Amino acid sequence: MIYTDMAATYGQPIQATDARAPGHLGKEEFLQLLVAQLRHQDPLNPSNPEEFAAQLAQFSSLEQLINVNENIQAQTETNTLMATALNNTAAVGVLGKSVLVIGDTVDVTGAAGESVTVGVAGQGGVATLDIYDANGEKVGSRQVGPVDGGRQEIELGSATDGLAPGRYRYELHVNDLSGEPVQVQTFTRTRVDGLRYGPQGPVLFSGDLEIPLADVVEIIVQQDPSNTL
Repeated sequence: MIYTDMAATYGQPIQATDARAPGHLGKEEFLQLLVAQLRHQDPLNPSNPEEFAAQLAQFSSLEQLINVNENIQAQTETNTLMATALNNTAAVGVLGKSVLVIGDTVDVTGAAGESVTVGVAGQGGVATLDIYDANGEKVGSRQVGPVDGGRQEIELGSATDGLAPGRYRYELHVNDLSGEPVQVQTFTRTRVDGLRYGPQGPVLFSGDLEIPLADVVEIIVQQDPSNTL
């Protein structure tokens, strides 16, 4: 390489400003070599002017690349700070509100009409709802029957008969007409009552349930029944 030849020719020790792979020089190191070359040659009779011109062009390109990299890095840091601020504001905004998040838990209270929200792939199929306790034991089940593809509300119905109020885990198993399993995305509907800032961003709490902010799908707006048109 040209830079290595220059160092050997003029014998100038180079003190690297940071760790680099062998044979690679940065902006400051190249500038030291350039100054050394200018000091050790006759300006009226420069040695190898073509090589010297090429070195100047390389230095100019290197400087431009370093400046571009610094600008990109500064812009990235600014965008990261803005994203963090927006996430923190959004996390505070959901405190005390009901949200729909990616998850598979359901709070059973015994009230009539309780349901879970799921996303069923394809054209849907025939579904079965299973309920599990904290130990992973199946404690309830019911045949749901045909369900369409897309987001669906599935009533818990008889699957929770005899269950004490509390938080359970659920699964919805769907098979198409050929008997092949259909992919199902489960969701948890819960109320946010706490917030913690972690290294990966804000973490929401609902009781002992931790919810990364990125898992929030939507905020559920409770309609006031007295506010009717």
